[in-house]
Amino acid sequence: MRTASLARGVVVAAALMLLLADAPPTHAATPVVSNVVATQIAGTYQVRITYDVSDAGGHQVTVGVVCSSDNGVSYDLLPVSVTGDVNVAIAPGPGKEILWDAVADYPGSLWPQVVAKVMASDGTVFSGEMVFVPAGNFTMGSTVTSNEQPVHTVYLDAFYIDKYEVTNAQFKSFIDAGGYTTQAYWSAAGWTARWTYDWELPYWWTTGEYHSGPAWPNFPVVGVSWYEAEAYANFAGKRLPTEAEWEKAARGTDQRTYPWGNSINGSRANYWASGDPYDNSSTPVGFYDGRLHPSPLFQTTNSPSFYGAYDMAGNAWEWVADWYQSNYYSVSPSSNPPGPMTGGTRVLRGGSWYFSSVTGLRSAYRTEGSPYGRYTYLGFRCAGTLP
Repeated sequence: MRTASLARGVVVAAALMLLLADAPPTHAATPVVSNVVATQIAGTYQVRITYDVSDAGGHQVTVGVVCSSDNGVSYDLLPVSVTGDVNVAIAPGPGKEILWDAVADYPGSLWPQVVAKVMASDGTVFSGEMVFVPAGNFTMGSTVTSNEQPVHTVYLDAFYIDKYEVTNAQFKSFIDAGGYTTQAYWSAAGWTARWTYDWELPYWWTTGEYHSGPAWPNFPVVGVSWYEAEAYANFAGKRLPTEAEWEKAARGTDQRTYPWGNSINGSRANYWASGDPYDNSSTPVGFYDGRLHPSPLFQTTNSPSFYGAYDMAGNAWEWVADWYQSNYYSVSPSSNPPGPMTGGTRVLRGGSWYFSSVTGLRSAYRTEGSPYGRYTYLGFRCAGTLP
């Protein structure tokens, strides 16, 4: 049965402990989640989930949440519109809280009983959820276009990369912390550009166009220049990924065409006229996770990258660290290539909702943009170096 409301009454909850898959263990203790309580806030479609989390070593933890619409038989609900103590690094302790705007993620749904599962991860923690990419070789480039040639083998040290594109909610933390007025976060060129062009917010931040601004917390931030992306990464204790890191994180070691495999359709990624409910604009990050959003209107097909990152094809183009050079592959080093030392444009990767051609969604596809450009379809994700 489907109505315009959530199930009334108490939403019961459960707890789970989870270690980061594939990440090297850095602490012996596993964080423990307890006292999980989830309730619908009276008169609203909001769900409040409270919990305690402990860690024997006192390290920061990263917390996630999934839910079940069938009393724990299967966990088929992914809360995306969430705020609070979730998907960021937090200190362990009691009284943690997550707020889930359930109707935003699953409009028109009625569930008689929902079970919430809270997960805590220990280990190397960055601000925001990241996936681990191990050290080793991969094959970079393709024969499709000249700027993707020659196909060559690249060795990369291990690194982390954001599981999702940086969201409006995450970028708001940068704004609220005085990111646009704190010179320490900016490169010299970026600080000059910030004042020359009077950047104080992303371009559409106050109008809400293109799912920009605080009213759309779980959509990718867009309308930011390369320099703003760099400043945010510095603020978050991260950096922009190199072009080689981005491509390895997207396609892995088996030379697949797209992050998930070798074919594409509208259930896999957000591109122009792909048919999703947010068609011809961005989708919430992680929307293409294989769950219903909602059925029968639209059903996604699980589409993470080789290492578990989402939206590495479509949604928003992504800035990477490198200057663009069309023939760079013919001269780049075979180990940890840093990109050209100078240039006029920066590399863009991943395609976006704005373009109908799926050619640009290939993991090997590369193009360029002015580092001062602030476009409706361009965002970014961050990387982290192992300590």
